[in-house]
Amino acid sequence: MYTAIIDSIANPSPTRETPLERAIITKTWRVLGLQGFIFAAYLDYFCDLFGIPKGRTHWRIYDYFRERCEDPEVAGRFRGLEHLPEGTFGRELWKHCRAKGVPLPGEPRGLPLNGAVHDMIHLLSGYDITSWEEMLATAFSLGFMFTRKARNYAPRRHLTVLPVRILASLVPIRRVQRAIRRGEAMTVDLFGDWDPWEVMEMPLEEIKRNYNITPE
Repeated sequence: MYTAIIDSIANPSPTRETPLERAIITKTWRVLGLQGFIFAAYLDYFCDLFGIPKGRTHWRIYDYFRERCEDPEVAGRFRGLEHLPEGTFGRELWKHCRAKGVPLPGEPRGLPLNGAVHDMIHLLSGYDITSWEEMLATAFSLGFMFTRKARNYAPRRHLTVLPVRILASLVPIRRVQRAIRRGEAMTVDLFGDWDPWEVMEMPLEEIKRNYNITPE
C-alpha cells in the first residue's frame, strides 16, 4: 500500500484538479507547507552533516502538497517583468527565476501566488536555492513573520508555524540564528498583507533598505 502511495506522489496524475480539490490543496499548502519544507531542508542538512544516506521521498511528499495552478494570464503578467529596467525588483525576480530554473507563478509546476513569495524572499535575502540555503531562507522568513518591528505585524495569522519558529530558535547553527535575526530586523512581514506588485518597478537595493534587510 505504501509503495502505491509513494508512486502516486512521485508520478502524479496529469488530470487537472477540480475546484474543491484545488481548494483543499491550497489550504494544505498554507497550513503545512512551511512546516513540511523546513522538515525536508533540515533532514537534508543533517543527513549530509553526519553522512547518513537519504532518498528523495520527503521532497516528493512535500512537492505533492504544492498547489499546481497553471494559469496563462498569471504567467503572462510575471513574464512581463522581463521588460522592466535592469535593477528593478521585478526584472531581478524574473532573472532569478530563469537563472535558477524556477517556474514563474502560472507556469506549469509553478508555485501558487501565495507560495511564490518564497522565491521573492530568496532574492531579497540573498540566499541560494540549495537545500542548505533553503533552510536559511526559511529561518529568515520565520524571523520577519513574528517581529514586532513589522508595520503589518499580525502574528495570529502565523500560529500554525509557531512550533517551527520555536524549533528553529533552538537549532545550534550560527548561520540559522543569523538568518532569524536578519528577518527579525525587517520592517515588513512578507507573508502578511504585503503586495509585491506595489514594488515591482522599484530598485531592488532601495527595497532592501526600506525593509531594513541587513547583509548576512
